[in-house]
Amino acid sequence: MPPRQRRQSPERRDAAIRKHLPKAKEYWSKWPAYLAQGDLCQAGEKGWGAVAQLAKAVASHRGWVHSGHEEIRSIIRQIADESPDEPDIRRALLAAESLHGNFYEIHLDYRGTQLALEDAAYLMVVLWGLLPGEYTDEVAFDEWAASNEN
Repeated sequence: MPPRQRRQSPERRDAAIRKHLPKAKEYWSKWPAYLAQGDLCQAGEKGWGAVAQLAKAVASHRGWVHSGHEEIRSIIRQIADESPDEPDIRRALLAAESLHGNFYEIHLDYRGTQLALEDAAYLMVVLWGLLPGEYTDEVAFDEWAASNEN
């Protein structure tokens, strides 16, 4: 089922996108330190949180509702359905969700967390590519993630 539409003014959409991008960057920048410390729960949750925030930015741009986990899943599935890379995007979504689940159930070991974060990175690149240049400054995801600017 496609994501539900949200009626918002262009100004509110813009504000929402600009709210979610710094959070995505903040969370994405934190997981490597947690992974290095062996805190797999926090590393995974930061990876999932970054994916969720970037998905919310894309959803805001498209005018989609994005207030809960199921809606984020629906957003990413819709993006997958629109893409020739649909299987890879869906697999990356499953990996990202496993990171979130690991926060509660601690079912991933170090290598599993590391691999899921690699898949989440792929998903971040996909989501980043769906945002207009006015938000991405036309830079690649990795460059944005490594910069000190929001």
